Amino acid sequence: MTPLLTSALAGAAGCLLAAAALRPVRRTVPYLGGMTLAAVTAGATLAALGWPDRRVSAVLLAAAAVALLGLIADVGALPLATRLIVESVAAGGVVLCGVQVTLTGDWPDGPVSVMWIVAMTNAHALLDRRGGALAGIAAVTGAGLAGAALLLADPALAVPAAVLSGACLGFLPYGRRRGRVRLGPSAALFAGFALTCLPVALAAGRGPAAVTAGMLVPALALVLGAGLYGVRPRRSAGGGWRGAPGGVPRDARRGVRLGVRQSGRQGGRQGVRRGA
Repeated sequence: MTPLLTSALAGAAGCLLAAAALRPVRRTVPYLGGMTLAAVTAGATLAALGWPDRRVSAVLLAAAAVALLGLIADVGALPLATRLIVESVAAGGVVLCGVQVTLTGDWPDGPVSVMWIVAMTNAHALLDRRGGALAGIAAVTGAGLAGAALLLADPALAVPAAVLSGACLGFLPYGRRRGRVRLGPSAALFAGFALTCLPVALAAGRGPAAVTAGMLVPALALVLGAGLYGVRPRRSAGGGWRGAPGGVPRDARRGVRLGVRQSGRQGGRQGVRRGA
């Protein structure tokens, strides 16, 4: 089976498994959405690749640990310092397995990689909490990473990226509006950690230009998602859309038009009566 077909089938399996597993989870224990995403991604990757290489194993295990951290923070209070420490430890474990930026080729690459992974992971979680656009952005980013990995002849990284993309697509039907669904803290941290580590692993050792591109891919995806959320019209308290022409909600403008029509009709009736 070719790497392209394997990645496509793995992505489709991730989408179907996520959509099927989330139906009972959303109804009973919605906090477990992140662990469902982690289980689907890891299971479909193992089924497609067998036991993956050290980089993929480290990314999936560390992302699952971060997802568990998000579950704990979602259920109960968790200090910010504790969360950052655990995320730094998880990022450090990934770096020790070879997933790091190689800008200098010396020891500064390790700390820079840890800080970048932690910062981008929390940025993904913030985008999910603010706009609910992370599911769609993660699906597109994962598909792009899978295509880039196939072009660079690295199917070991293409499969988990494709599975994560398909699993995020499986989340979309469960939103109130398609494409606008919150993953939740646990799933957002998992997706953010994986989508930050995979391009770094893909670009490691390929030169400064490739490493810079691997770092900028998740950042540009986040900027695009935040921009789309910022220009999206939002409903106001009166039921209309903010940013409407003249600053007047749609329902208010409709009410004014109806009032004008009713007053016009009443004036016409009074004129008929006077003429009579």
